[in-house]
Amino acid sequence: MLIAIAAAVVIALIALVAVLVTRGSVDRWIAKRYHRVTSGVYTSPKPPQRVSAEITKKFKAINRVDDLATLGPGAGGIFLQYPKTMVGVLAQGTGSRITVDVPSSGYNRYHSHVGGHWSSPGSNGWNSNGMASFRGGGPGSGK
Repeated sequence: MLIAIAAAVVIALIALVAVLVTRGSVDRWIAKRYHRVTSGVYTSPKPPQRVSAEITKKFKAINRVDDLATLGPGAGGIFLQYPKTMVGVLAQGTGSRITVDVPSSGYNRYHSHVGGHWSSPGSNGWNSNGMASFRGGGPGSGK
């Protein structure tokens, strides 16, 4: 009986770890779901609104900026903020181009779109409220 309980606990722990690892990796999920063009760049035959809806259905974003309506498909996009990742979904023909960046690179790349909406990321990305997340250091920090 004790062996059966121990086996059930081990199986439950393995399942929990698998769910948490899969759930927390938007960049890996995108890499498996969409066609890779180059490192961090993917394409989909679906329009940006549909692609961003698929991503946010699986991974709730901290924040989202959608300037497709105001700037149009040639200049606008949908931008998703995650603690350690920034996703840009832009129109490409009738489909989408999806970019996946670390927070600092994505923020710099799309600053003209998200700069007035999001804070600049810290050295550790963003926290769950979308604010700069970093560990301070040195004497007197955090006072």
